[in-house]
Amino acid sequence: VAAVAATFLGHAAFASVAISQMMNLNDGNVALTSLESLAVIASSWAFADLGSGLLHFGVDNYGNGRTPILGGLIAAFQGHHSAPWTITYRGFCNNVHKLCIPFGIPTMALISILAGSEHPEVTLFFTVFCAMEILSQEFHKWSHMRKSEVPFWVNWLQDTGLSIGRVPHAQHHLAPYAGNYCIVSGICNEQLDNSGFFRMLEHIIYNINGVESNAWKLDPELRARTLRGEYRLEA
Repeated sequence: VAAVAATFLGHAAFASVAISQMMNLNDGNVALTSLESLAVIASSWAFADLGSGLLHFGVDNYGNGRTPILGGLIAAFQGHHSAPWTITYRGFCNNVHKLCIPFGIPTMALISILAGSEHPEVTLFFTVFCAMEILSQEFHKWSHMRKSEVPFWVNWLQDTGLSIGRVPHAQHHLAPYAGNYCIVSGICNEQLDNSGFFRMLEHIIYNINGVESNAWKLDPELRARTLRGEYRLEA
């Protein structure tokens, strides 16, 4: 609980400082700073969906519980396919704490230092991005719960497309779990799956080190199609 609380308080501090620096660069223009901040937040939210898909693809298909640093996260995601309902039993902190490791305060501190006070929009972008990546696991949990089991505002977030919905995410839980990886809002899923983006990544990884994705192991035909260069995910 303390680690999760500290992470979000740290992110709030990074965001506040970044917005204050943007205000200074804009000579105190509140309207301009507000518009810039909203644009950065919106773009970060969209890219966070893509980021969640890349992460989800990676931990679903490669590594195991013994993998350094991310082993716990990998084991949780891969085990989730065999018992998806168990995610709904977790409290908020228990559900998101593993993501506080890669997307926590040390990561944001490094980004803030590299961005400097001259580029506060970069710090704000990645602060929102990291926060969304951590929260993606909670959005994920909500997509496994019935409407009657969540507060009204959660249903509103799903209905408006701000967080991943139940029906879109259910499509991921069809073996071999080869698509619909994005779990912030899911806005990137259709384009990524139709373009064959993740199949192309699997092919590239296989050509580099010979490692097959878990999706390939579950579906030899998917493996064969991908190796032939037929990347588009079939419905």
